[in-house]
Amino acid sequence: MGHVSFVLKEPKSAKKTSIVLIFRYNNETVKIYTKQSIEPIFWDKSKQRVKQSIKVDYAKTNALLNEMDSKILEIYNMVLIDYDRRPVPNELKNLFELEYFEMKPQFSKRKTKLLMEVFDEYGQRMISENKSSSAPKYRQAKQSLLDFSKETGYNVQFESITNEFRNNFIYFLRHNKKYAETTIHRRIKFIKTIILYALDCGYITGVKVNLRKFNIPDVIPDKIALTKYELREIENLNLSKNPRLDKIRDRFLIGCYTGLRFSDFIRLNKTHIVDGKYIEIKQEKTKNFNTQPFWDKVKKIFEKYNYELPKPVSESNFNLYLKEVCELCDSLKKEQEIKEYELGVLKSVYKPKFELITSHTARRTFVTLKGEQGMALEDIAIATGHKNIKTLQTYMKLDAKQKADRLALVNKNLLEKDGK
Repeated sequence: MGHVSFVLKEPKSAKKTSIVLIFRYNNETVKIYTKQSIEPIFWDKSKQRVKQSIKVDYAKTNALLNEMDSKILEIYNMVLIDYDRRPVPNELKNLFELEYFEMKPQFSKRKTKLLMEVFDEYGQRMISENKSSSAPKYRQAKQSLLDFSKETGYNVQFESITNEFRNNFIYFLRHNKKYAETTIHRRIKFIKTIILYALDCGYITGVKVNLRKFNIPDVIPDKIALTKYELREIENLNLSKNPRLDKIRDRFLIGCYTGLRFSDFIRLNKTHIVDGKYIEIKQEKTKNFNTQPFWDKVKKIFEKYNYELPKPVSESNFNLYLKEVCELCDSLKKEQEIKEYELGVLKSVYKPKFELITSHTARRTFVTLKGEQGMALEDIAIATGHKNIKTLQTYMKLDAKQKADRLALVNKNLLEKDGK
């Protein structure tokens, strides 16, 4: 699978300049002039599209660029399918120009692709576009369809995707698999993405369902964060006689002190400590670098292990052992009311808090406690790596008293600043 990008021929020009399609694959590069031009001031380099402006026909130009994006990928895939080889650059350029600009079909027949084949192809596309973290999500959606087919005898193909299929599949995920509503939402969303991709590539001409009404609403489950008192009890646990739980507790505390995702705090080690005062780690999910202070409490954990932190474990085992740790805390044995979706219905349930704690609780705890201390969301985001403040706000789980304490603290700081 190749990668498509659009650039300007002369990005620093004061006049109109050509928009060029760049297609890279297998260490090869194809450059094609799109016959579209634009003044650089109207070009969005990050999105590789024309900016929205009343001074240019941005919608038309962007639509043409989208068409070319799909067409070059389509032709590339057709060569792979029909000739069982990759095209050479000049060949691919010629095929594109004949197909797109001169509207002369270059392939006498078109091979259709099955739904599961398109899932695999799209997963490879995600990997080729440096979105490898997204590929497993589509594999999970594909597996859900395979499970549905196996257990119900339903022939899952593009032509069998109807409103009846949609409803039966949702029922299967909800009742047979007992998935959370947010998981069902994601499965349906990914299947819709595959359908749209197949339509865009010309693998299918349509489906027998209204895609605008295909999705189901997403729901935000009730998630928890630890209070400073609960965190302190975990810190003070004497686990010297249980090294397995001691190591898990310490890794969890690093997550609480840094706000990093599990995939990052579980592999944090001495190579990520810079100049003895910074933590610098490339985030597994976003591939962006995260730089934050080498917090004193994190430093103490490093010193405890002579800077050789315990080896990482899988997230499933981590969560299993973490519940053992938290069950030792009296404060976490108290039952807590939470809202959960059960078979599509929002209900109140009561569970001991230790049962609700997972690796992700560490990240929410960091955000919540820093927020309680009066730290601005923009500053918290430096540690967590969030780009969207609205998303970060969902991590802050302050109760009414914590909000009041935060308000009092912020007010105190303001008064001290003003010298009153």
